Amino acid sequence: MTGLVFVDTNILVYSRDASEPEKQPRAMEWLELLWRSRRGRISVQVLEEYYVTVTGKLKPGMDRAVARSDVRAFEAWKPNPETRSPPRGIPSR
Repeated sequence: MTGLVFVDTNILVYSRDASEPEKQPRAMEWLELLWRSRRGRISVQVLEEYYVTVTGKLKPGMDRAVARSDVRAFEAWKPNPETRSPPRGIPSR
């Protein structure tokens, strides 16, 4: 793999969704590869969708502090410059 890879919300959500036993490990493998290769890229919209989905739509929902930590980690994937602060809709605490 040589180019940058845009990661969609579904990959992030599946990596945290234990109710998807076939999709979860594949999503986790992709994310691990992208972290190692430093080729992952993401958008503010994806970060917002991820937070809303994992805290409100997954059953059981993810703890908000854990979801915020995930969002902060994925900011390393260089979302648009105007997203240096926490994305809209994601509380800072």
